Amino acid sequence: MSEVIRTFMLNYTLSSTSPMWNYGTTSNAENSSAWQANTSSVFFTSEPGASLQLPFHGTSISLYGSAGCPFNVTIDGQTTPQSPASGLLFNQNVDQGTHSLDLVVGPSAGPDTQFVFDYAVLSDPYSLEQALVEIDCNVQNDTLIYSPNWSIILNGTAHTESPGASVSLNFTGVAVAVTGPSGTELSPGNFTVILDGLPWTLSNNTAEVSETQLFYQSGLDVTRQHAITLVNGGSGFAFTSITIWQIDEDTTTSDTTSDTSGSRTNTVKIIAPIVAIVGAILLLAVALWVRRQRNLRRRSIALSGPFGMRLARTFRNTEDVKKVDSEHVEAMKAGES
Repeated sequence: MSEVIRTFMLNYTLSSTSPMWNYGTTSNAENSSAWQANTSSVFFTSEPGASLQLPFHGTSISLYGSAGCPFNVTIDGQTTPQSPASGLLFNQNVDQGTHSLDLVVGPSAGPDTQFVFDYAVLSDPYSLEQALVEIDCNVQNDTLIYSPNWSIILNGTAHTESPGASVSLNFTGVAVAVTGPSGTELSPGNFTVILDGLPWTLSNNTAEVSETQLFYQSGLDVTRQHAITLVNGGSGFAFTSITIWQIDEDTTTSDTTSDTSGSRTNTVKIIAPIVAIVGAILLLAVALWVRRQRNLRRRSIALSGPFGMRLARTFRNTEDVKKVDSEHVEAMKAGES
């Protein structure tokens, strides 16, 4: 019987603190940093013309935050104006594939009409026979291949300050993500992600956060082997885990094994008491037979002595007396008649 093809939706939340976002400056040369991060590590701007860009793969993208002014969103060259909003700022469905997003804050932005960007949700569907499972590989996972000059910190972070130091992972799956600190003392500069030979150079100096999504890519071919390599750009780099989404190969096997294992367990539970009862009966029968044999031997031994012989004669004499008395009574009955 062929497996049923089902559609699984992978929804990934990408924080505004991720270095995957490219925060552009405004046209004002004096303002080189149009975006700032507040105490909640959420990016905001009050500068007209401030922009952000993101390349992504999927069929849908949603932006969340708060817009006190109009803004424009351009996907694959098509621009749509957006009105001030809070919560869901923007959502658009696209054909499955690789796309580019470009957001530009409107000219009415200001201190009282800020644009606040919190996170985005990237959606990618997959038609598969088995479900997708999320597998986290921490920094001490045996599948990770480190070059020299890495150290593991007690909080579960791998860190290097050696330029060109790398860590690699070979995997199968439809998506991969890397998490770790960004803009901190451990990871202040640039790093490169090489996925199946294609490099991405990212900057870790956008915000100081202890953990965020350093990299994410979906739309990978589930039937082939993939390779991801993280390379330190020179100032220092750190990460905490690499996550992959792959087919749950044990879904069908696990269900079958579970049923088989359950049936076998029930059978054992039923047979075991029967065997125990039959065994107990056999043991009881053997014990009674042994006891009977011992009693017979003891009786035989007891009757073989002098007392036994006398007792046997007494029994025989008693039987003779009973026989004579019986004959005498029969003769008296015959005489009277």
